[in-house]
Amino acid sequence: MPDVAGFLARWDSPGTARRPARLHRSEAGNINTVGLPGIHEAEDLDPAHPDWRAAIEDGVWPLVRTLTSDGWSLTTYDSCQGHAYRDPALPPAQRRVGVLPRSGAELLAVAAALCRAVRAAAPLVPAPVRVSLNRCLLTCGRTGDGHPVLDLSLDRAPGAGWDAYFAALDEATAALVTCLAAERPTADAGCGCR
Repeated sequence: MPDVAGFLARWDSPGTARRPARLHRSEAGNINTVGLPGIHEAEDLDPAHPDWRAAIEDGVWPLVRTLTSDGWSLTTYDSCQGHAYRDPALPPAQRRVGVLPRSGAELLAVAAALCRAVRAAAPLVPAPVRVSLNRCLLTCGRTGDGHPVLDLSLDRAPGAGWDAYFAALDEATAALVTCLAAERPTADAGCGCR
């Protein structure tokens, strides 16, 4: 991300001016700055940006909406609805949302709450899909600093075919959203995950 601190400041300052977004949609449904399928530069928008909803692919919107709304109020920095590309040179993309915690305390509380939601969703998610939570580092282009982030993804389960995965993806998303809606981050709650 070009400027992590600037992005977080805009996210929490709805009255700040926002520049116009460059949004283009590929024929496969990817929304990015160039309108091509695959991984390409995308705008770093926030809920106060007039184009924020237009920048989020429809299939992943229920997850983004849940994670950024009251109760969770998280900052999301990345999302993908998942894509079954026709071009054999492009591997299929899985559904995911990236969360950028504002502080170390928020990181711990959110990781624990997301872990509990993932565990609750596991038996409800169709077999071709597996819900995963990973911790990664997001590098700031301006400073070179690494920022801990949490990536919530609906992955293709081992042994499942891509057609089965994409057929079950919306049902899996709905199950995860239900579990997220029943959960909230708290500062003192443990995860129980390893």
